[in-house]
Amino acid sequence: MTRIPQLDSKTTAISADSDLIFVFQDGAKKPVPPKGPYSGLISKFRQAGGFEARAGSTQFVAFSGKGKAKHVLFVGLGVSGDLTHEKARQAGSYALSKFLGEKTKSVNVQVDSLFEGKNLKDPMSFLRAFGEGMVLSAYKFDRYKADSKDEVIGPSKVSYVSKNKTMHSALSGLAKDLMNVAECVNITRDWSNEPCNTGIPEYYAKEAARLAKAHGIKCRVLTEADAAKEKMALFLSVGAGSQHEGRIIVLDYHPKGAEKTVALVGKGITFDSGGISIKPSAKMEDMKHDMTGAATMMGAILLAAKRKVKNRVIAILAMNENMPDGKATNPSSVVRARNGKTVEIINTDAEGRLVLADVLDFAHDFKPDCIVNAATLTGAVLVALGKQCCGILGNDDGLIAQLKNIGDQNYERMWQLPMFDEYLEDMKTDVADLRNSCNDPYGGTIRGGIFLKQFIKKGMPWAHLDIAATGYGMGHVAYYPKKGASGMHVRTLAQFAAEF
Repeated sequence: MTRIPQLDSKTTAISADSDLIFVFQDGAKKPVPPKGPYSGLISKFRQAGGFEARAGSTQFVAFSGKGKAKHVLFVGLGVSGDLTHEKARQAGSYALSKFLGEKTKSVNVQVDSLFEGKNLKDPMSFLRAFGEGMVLSAYKFDRYKADSKDEVIGPSKVSYVSKNKTMHSALSGLAKDLMNVAECVNITRDWSNEPCNTGIPEYYAKEAARLAKAHGIKCRVLTEADAAKEKMALFLSVGAGSQHEGRIIVLDYHPKGAEKTVALVGKGITFDSGGISIKPSAKMEDMKHDMTGAATMMGAILLAAKRKVKNRVIAILAMNENMPDGKATNPSSVVRARNGKTVEIINTDAEGRLVLADVLDFAHDFKPDCIVNAATLTGAVLVALGKQCCGILGNDDGLIAQLKNIGDQNYERMWQLPMFDEYLEDMKTDVADLRNSCNDPYGGTIRGGIFLKQFIKKGMPWAHLDIAATGYGMGHVAYYPKKGASGMHVRTLAQFAAEF
């Protein structure tokens, strides 16, 4: 079981295995000696070369001078005017990796060294980004290994230390929030990484109820019988071939005096075989991640609750399993959705939009001020955008702009794709109101979004995040796991829930 480092703040240095000192470069790309006992060491590096303080570089050395630490880790941040929050985030990841290699148990982050950076606007925001890089790196999923241990990934304790006593409250709040971020992101990762034989809809319903109770969130679980009463025939059609019943999880964080209501809807296909339109066997094991949209919304509402945001947040998680057997839905089936529209199902592997269609309609019952859904909906988004951002589509440019802006702040970037009405033409059919797929392989991400749009009522601001490329397999980013779920978009959606 993964446990994250415990973060706190101090106004005076305490005994620790290591100090962490931020080091900037001057205009000549030479390290600038920081104030305090480590100035001489950096001066020697400056003369002899070696550690140049490039952004993300580290230097771990033993120290016998004044100070309460036996070692010091210098973390390079480059020229202060060139530092970005993402560079700081990655530097945090590299620092944790170094502490792991050195088996460091406790760390004092000397915050004042960060404030020495000239032209560095809002240093606290860079300290937050650095801390995010550290805590988001502290993760591994190994609970099913025989030698799995309940252990902290990295130093067991990290203290933010500053001589400026007026900063103590801000540093303490930052430390607490960073631990909350890591906990909620790691819950999303754990949910997505859970093997499909244990991670069935009922499992997630029980976990959601447990987590909701611990965080003061109301939780209601709809069974398939409840879904039938709600006339969610599309949702039920997807799980018809599975021995595991589907569940719809409704989470309600409702603070007193809430003026706005944000609805977060997540696709939760716990395993996607493709159904009768069965997938190729290669990489089918990754289809346990097809519930990452639901996992992301779970992490987001938990983080919103921990932060005590002022808006009401509703999260609706549509958990189902798509399997082929004698009861499975066949291609050419016509099914009536909750909103009354009929759908000809010509491809049972385009199932995510079917479960979302009914729950998106259901989300309107809560009278939200906006609806945002997340789903590993199409492989086409990977072809279109690669793994640097997710696709975002919707019917409200203001809503999309706000989500994109917050995503940029967290380096969880989004790229808007068009929603021209003409994309719907190829999804029309003679036997129903529309079909769930189209004839040609082009514009698949857009057509998935166009399908979902048919279940959004007029006047409801709505955005759709296709996270098929970013929900897992993001190991090229330093602070995401090399394999498995990334936990990406939890930070963005929780912040959006607060700021909408």
